[in-house]
Amino acid sequence: MTNQMQGEILFGGWAGGTSGWAYTPWMPVRGDIGTFGVQVVQRNVVSLTWNVETRTSESTNTEALFASDRVVGSVTTDVATNVGGSDVRAKEWVRYRFSTGGTASVTDFVVMRAFAPSWRLDR
Repeated sequence: MTNQMQGEILFGGWAGGTSGWAYTPWMPVRGDIGTFGVQVVQRNVVSLTWNVETRTSESTNTEALFASDRVVGSVTTDVATNVGGSDVRAKEWVRYRFSTGGTASVTDFVVMRAFAPSWRLDR
């Protein structure tokens, strides 16, 4: 996971439209098993909740790649793997989704960056 996406600042109580989530752009799936990582560089009060979604080109229905949302509550790197056989398999496209939850605040924030997925074949 040497490539990293641009860093972002999300404020407390992020309510991205009606869904309550902020998203990265869709990225193509390039293997059978993907490793996904998010780094929290700085934070004040809020925790970052994240997951990875997948879909096909023909469908707008998404599925989460992990059984539950992951929570990063400190300045650290959190990594998760789509294990292929036991969880939902990545389809054609994947994207990260993020939420800070809580009450809207301009003083509570998280500075984070998502790493580009690292793919490997499992055949």
